[in-house]
Amino acid sequence: MLRAQLTNIGESAAYVAHEVNQPLAAIVISAEIALEWLQRDPPNLALARQAIERVIGSSHRAAVVARSARDQVRRCPIVVVDIDINGVIEFALDLRALDLSRLDIAVQTDLAHDLPPLSGDRVQLERLVCNLIANALDAMKDVEARPRELRISTCVGQAGEVRVEIKDSGSGIDPAHRDHIFDPFFTTKPEGTGLGLSICRSIVESHGGRLVAAPNSPHGSTFTFTLATRQR
Repeated sequence: MLRAQLTNIGESAAYVAHEVNQPLAAIVISAEIALEWLQRDPPNLALARQAIERVIGSSHRAAVVARSARDQVRRCPIVVVDIDINGVIEFALDLRALDLSRLDIAVQTDLAHDLPPLSGDRVQLERLVCNLIANALDAMKDVEARPRELRISTCVGQAGEVRVEIKDSGSGIDPAHRDHIFDPFFTTKPEGTGLGLSICRSIVESHGGRLVAAPNSPHGSTFTFTLATRQR
């Protein structure tokens, strides 16, 4: 019994730590950029201020994400509000803007403007999109022989659900691992936790949706998730 409890505590701690890692990484990057602008001769105070404001914003977000991850571990009911999924995507892209720029990744969006209304937990859906973008960035960071491209689209599915596709031109999914990429703690990366995609699937399913992955031709992967719409 004690061993099982300790295992659950360890898994919960790893889960929360994984989710907080992204805003913490954004804090470090923004702080480094602020320092760089301040060390210029003359210093660029306006851009340094913008970077410091990002540090503050990411700090607040780390606290929000930690609470959201904790609540998900505890199986707390989701906080249901009206959701604009296009706005969630734009917010997530803004959060990862510095990483996208540093990796020289071209971003294309095709966001439908006729989407039906959604209800859900905005923070969890932001975490979902941020994790999928982070996964795409990781898949493309070592690509050298072709353009690094991230394409995100939204549309209405055949059954009236909202459909989101996130495509990258990265290394793709090893066919031998395809059936396990959503398993908790499964990873092929030495520094990986194996939690990102598991968290994503959990969030989607808690919103009555489905998350799948497929290889692109000739390179990269597409992660597609659907979300149930609320009744008008």
